[in-house]
Amino acid sequence: MLTLSVRALEQDGSVSPWPTLTGTLRRHLGVEAVTLTEISRQRSCPLAWAAGGIGDGRVRELSRQSMRCGNPLIGHYRQARDPAPRTAEELTGSAAWRNSAARSVAREHFGAEHVLGVPCTLPAGRSDLLRGCVVYSRKRFSPAQRAFLCRAQPILAAVDAHERVLSRALKRAGQDASNRAREYGLTSRELTVLILLGEALPAKAIAARLGISVRTVQKHIENLYRKLDTKDRMETALLAQSLGLLPPRSPFIGSRPEVPRDS
Repeated sequence: MLTLSVRALEQDGSVSPWPTLTGTLRRHLGVEAVTLTEISRQRSCPLAWAAGGIGDGRVRELSRQSMRCGNPLIGHYRQARDPAPRTAEELTGSAAWRNSAARSVAREHFGAEHVLGVPCTLPAGRSDLLRGCVVYSRKRFSPAQRAFLCRAQPILAAVDAHERVLSRALKRAGQDASNRAREYGLTSRELTVLILLGEALPAKAIAARLGISVRTVQKHIENLYRKLDTKDRMETALLAQSLGLLPPRSPFIGSRPEVPRDS
């Protein structure tokens, strides 16, 4: 999982890593299905899934029905802002889950009796966006499966944050931005950090946005300076805009350089 996630963070952003990641989770856990689902107040949308050959339409219908019947995972993660993986059963109690419409939906579409949520993006501020992996299993989740998902959850959240930043920026700057990034030897991760530099975020805020350490951010910034032959944030942002790596109206960075530190 770690190897796949690192590889995903280094790709150019033209292909989503999630089909591969959900497939890896499904195979490793030995479960019926794993989906990556995005939920807002109005709708529920599966973004990627591994479901043993079950068709796209059926996966989307399950997502819609889960939203309509009030799947307990949706309400819990939207209201509690809880980052930990949870089963629907532990949120409602065994009897309530056994008799719930949400369990009937999971059993009808995936043959699953048990459902577990692994949040990647929790609602924050004015945003009501909720995104996470949902794992469907015929059997109760074992302690080993739960432990694995707890270890994997920070990695999945980091991949999700990276992909959302990169996807949003490529829509603004155009897909050619990733091609230009490759011409200058920039990895996908370095391009993501560059994009957030262009939004005038300090290293600490970039680290929080991407779920990585400040030291790692500073290392990426140092690599950007070296590869683009620049000396500070302002010069880097201006050059990146002129090269088409950033949208032309990105906020300019303050004129004081931020030199990467070792601590």
